Amino acid sequence: MQHTVKKNRATRIAYRMVGVFFVVIGAAFILLMIKSHGSTGGRIFKLAFGLALGVYGLVLVKSSFRKSAFDLTYHFEDDELIIEKGKKSYHTPYEKITNVNLVIPDPHLPYYILKIDIGKEQFVLPFSGKREKCDAIYYHLLKKMGIYQESETERR
Repeated sequence: MQHTVKKNRATRIAYRMVGVFFVVIGAAFILLMIKSHGSTGGRIFKLAFGLALGVYGLVLVKSSFRKSAFDLTYHFEDDELIIEKGKKSYHTPYEKITNVNLVIPDPHLPYYILKIDIGKEQFVLPFSGKREKCDAIYYHLLKKMGIYQESETERR
């Protein structure tokens, strides 16, 4: 089985631009603190606020480079999960998958979400109007993880 999740390139660029903006504003607050000769409390506040803005900006920039921010193709093989990102492929045995969740936001809408946790990484697979494919992948993952056991009537 295979499923592809497309991500928007403009979103990654926006994350990076906003992150750089926060870093620049944070650096301006720190420079303002250095050049000002006000009270100690005001200077400490400017330093703390500038550091917080800078760190938040760096987190935004870093998160725009995470694996799940790009187009990914998932191959659900018999012995492992293969995640392809561009020309690279990441092979993950099913034993390393820590959690699988099926999310149905509204039973009246044909939209389903499958969330896969591999260690500290989280991958979200949206399925719009593809309930059968979502269920097939979900039960495949549960079987490979050893959580779901088929009954005799389901095998037939």
